[in-house]
Order: sequence, then C-alpha cells, then structure tokens
Amino acid sequence: MNEYRGKERRQFLRYDFEKPFRYSVINTPEDKGVFSKMMDAFSKNISASGILFTAKEVPKIASLLMLDLDYQTLKICQEIESRVLIIRNKIVGKVVRIEDNEDGLCGIGIAFIKKSDALSKDIEQLIK
Repeated sequence: MNEYRGKERRQFLRYDFEKPFRYSVINTPEDKGVFSKMMDAFSKNISASGILFTAKEVPKIASLLMLDLDYQTLKICQEIESRVLIIRNKIVGKVVRIEDNEDGLCGIGIAFIKKSDALSKDIEQLIK
C-alpha cells in the first residue's frame, strides 16, 4: 500500500476509541417524528472534529445524527464540549463518508457540527 505523501489536511489528531454506542438520525420536518429509532454502532477513532464508526444500519450521506457516546472520559472532552454542538448530552454530527467493509458492516465517517456553524441554530430549533 502506498503511503500518502501530500499535505495532512486534518486539523485534529485522531485517538483510538473502540467502544459500543448508539445513535439516531435527525429526521427532516416532513418525516414522522424528530428522531429515528436508536441504532447500535461501534466506534473506531475520534477527534475533536469527528468520529469513525462501524454499523449494520447505514444512514444516508449528509444525514444528521445524534450520537449517544461516552465522550466525557476522553482526553479531548473539553475540546469537544467547547466547539461541538451537544443537545441532550448527545453530540450532533453529519455523515460525510460511507465505505463498505469486508465484514458486512459499513464504516461511517462523521463530521461534528460546530456550535459556530449556521446550521447549528436550525438543528436546535428542529429538536426543541
């Protein structure tokens, strides 16, 4: 496998974070109910800007998710809390990558929604 030799684009270091957690999809106003059912997932790694996890049930690309994970035990907890939109003790993120794995699960990349994003106000209004 070739090593990537270009400029590193990631702003934050990724940390191994292999734990089970649950998530739900934030539905659009046209859908029934604000949230989908809770679904099981298993995290792989995390940074202050996002998370990579695997799951059987795959959300659509660009879907907004509520992630119910134990981020408070992480070294980067304060960094996450200071910059990321957290509602009802759940981190809000957007699906930015989906890849099929050989084990029948899918790898799902999430970018956390920042408090400073214009979208964060709309999400808060939808959920309240």
